[in-house]
Parts: sequence; structure tokens; C-alpha cells
Amino acid sequence: MGDSEQLKAAEIRSGRERRSSVRVRSRLPCAVEPMTREEIPDLEAHILDLAVMESEGVMHDAVDWRDHAEDLSPEMVYVLNELRALRQQVGEIQRLVERYNEIELKRRWIEINDQGLWISTDESDHPWQNGQFASVHIQIPSIQTPEVVAIGRVIRIDDDGERDGTAFEFCNISQSHKQAISRYALRRERQMARSVRLDVNFG
Repeated sequence: MGDSEQLKAAEIRSGRERRSSVRVRSRLPCAVEPMTREEIPDLEAHILDLAVMESEGVMHDAVDWRDHAEDLSPEMVYVLNELRALRQQVGEIQRLVERYNEIELKRRWIEINDQGLWISTDESDHPWQNGQFASVHIQIPSIQTPEVVAIGRVIRIDDDGERDGTAFEFCNISQSHKQAISRYALRRERQMARSVRLDVNFG
């Protein structure tokens, strides 16, 4: 396959991934800060270390004690699975404590999927430019991966007065964090479909 054919196949694959990825709008604690090219290797190393730590946690907690129900009593299976869940939560709390006060997360309206995010403009925002890199930290409602860390790049700036904001694509993010975003987006979309929204007229 020639270079042009490979490029075309990659574009088709990329477009298919974007179309299949669920995007949701939510108000989440986040921090999107500008960064220089010189700062990128440090954050890439941090993203890699997070991926290693999370994969190690998955390996340690891979056993589902329900698979051993024939060897153990139902009460023991329940206790072991509860201990596993508690260990996961303690690990995530430890990560949040280690991060505490390092980066201030501010609750903002964003649209997010596993490919990138769009964030509404705020008065205190840095004046972004197309192609500029940013460190991205987003706290999502998840027990397993409460905070997503990524490197983003500005691909669009909306300043028409109707929907002001900046779109970023993720150019470095761990697979586990991409999966965490996808799981959150799907759960939120399903929950919105189930929810009953009350239309109140105060007039």
C-alpha cells in the first residue's frame, strides 16, 4: 500500500473513530493551561507513569472472586470483592491527595469525548491560538479514574458571540483515560435519556 493510500485509510479510520465517539456536555472541575514545547516531555512522562500505576492496579485487582464461588462461601466472596473495591478507592484517594494544591480545578462547562474537548470561554482564560499546546486536567465522576490528564492542542477557536469557546484535540493521553472518558460519556448519555426533566414556568 502506497503512502497516499495509507494516509487516506488513516483519515477514514480517524473519521470513523470521531463519529463513533460519544460527546457529552457537562459542567466538570477542570484546568486547561498553556504549555511550551519544552514542557511537553515532563507531562508525557507523568501521563506514562499514571498509565503504569493504573495498569498495575488493574493487574492486582483483576480477580473477580465470584469466579471462585464453588470454592468459597457466598459471604467470603462478598467480603473479598468489597475489599478489592475499597483498595481501588483508597488508591484513587491517594492520587487525589498527592495532586491536591498542585493544580486548581475550576468547574466549567465543557464538551468532551475520548478525542478531545471544547471548553467555554471565561474572562480569566489565556488568549489561545491555533496549534498551541495545553495541559489538560479533568475530574470526571468515576471511582476508578477520577482525574484525566492529557496534552491538548488547539484546533479551533469559536468567538462569534453565540458560542464562544476553544476546541482541543488530545495529542497525548493514556488508553485507560480515553476509556474512562468513553465510559463516563456513555453513562451520562444513558442517564440523560432516563431522566425526567421538569419544565417549570415561573411566569
